[in-house]
Amino acid sequence: MGLGELIACYVFGGVLLIVVGLLVKRFPMLIAGYNTMPPAKKKNVDIGGLSSFMRRHLVIMGALWILFTVVLELTDQTDTLAVIYVIYLLPYVVWMLVRAQRYDHN
Repeated sequence: MGLGELIACYVFGGVLLIVVGLLVKRFPMLIAGYNTMPPAKKKNVDIGGLSSFMRRHLVIMGALWILFTVVLELTDQTDTLAVIYVIYLLPYVVWMLVRAQRYDHN
């Protein structure tokens, strides 16, 4: 795979995160864990707040993904893309999982 295809894959990944973030608000069943909860537990989840939280942060992650790709491409540092994504993505996802628990009142 050439560099151009790799950059296109990274940009596609960012766009995919943004699209999923926008869909999560309208279709909360896309949220992992919520879709498998029994109905009794779903009643105790603030799904409006949780879906808004997920939408906001998935869009932010997607936008940062694209921004990092463009900036590193413009500065000719594309060899560090994978490292940058692991450094920012992993802590961000863990933080999101911890913060999302405030919407679960079970």
